[in-house]
Amino acid sequence: MKNNLTKIQESIFILCTLQALLDEYLKCLTKEKDKPDSVLFSIISSQIIITSCSYLDEWEFLGKLIKVEKETRIITLRKITKPVLNRINQWKDMRQFRNNMIAHNHRIKKEENSLAIFSMSRHLNCPYSFYDYKLLIGCIFITKNILLRIFQNEYNKLIPSIKNIEAIKPVNEIKDNKAYKNEFDSLTRDVQALLDELI
Repeated sequence: MKNNLTKIQESIFILCTLQALLDEYLKCLTKEKDKPDSVLFSIISSQIIITSCSYLDEWEFLGKLIKVEKETRIITLRKITKPVLNRINQWKDMRQFRNNMIAHNHRIKKEENSLAIFSMSRHLNCPYSFYDYKLLIGCIFITKNILLRIFQNEYNKLIPSIKNIEAIKPVNEIKDNKAYKNEFDSLTRDVQALLDELI
């Protein structure tokens, strides 16, 4: 499928998609808000951190289009959203938490792959409570709304393009419990045979 979108439209699409995901995560986290030690709270909040950092990365990419696209509305967008971005950036350790505790196997690459749980500070300035996550997502929601207000034309023109995107089709999907069990049992037998042979 051919991409006819401008770089600004691509960025708008990515930002809107990420923000929509964050809205869905918040709905799920709201159900867990009184159980901050639950596995579900941990999983959802981790996804919020990852997705928020991706949103901020794309926001920076959009900002760099000022030079490439000669688009002064980006300057206006950045001025209007500055207080909200400043608030998000108060969580100054959010990327460090994302990188070292969620995304990169609890290792700190810059420190010879040291184990993050021992090397990192116990005091990180990043979202932690339900209301931290709610505020983070609210801030991102504000930036997305301002973006769409300033770039309404570009957004309206990209809608027909994204409606024609085909869903990704899985290859070799395991479709039922019987197929899963056959494959799992086969792998278990293979590993047991190797265990018997080598140990």
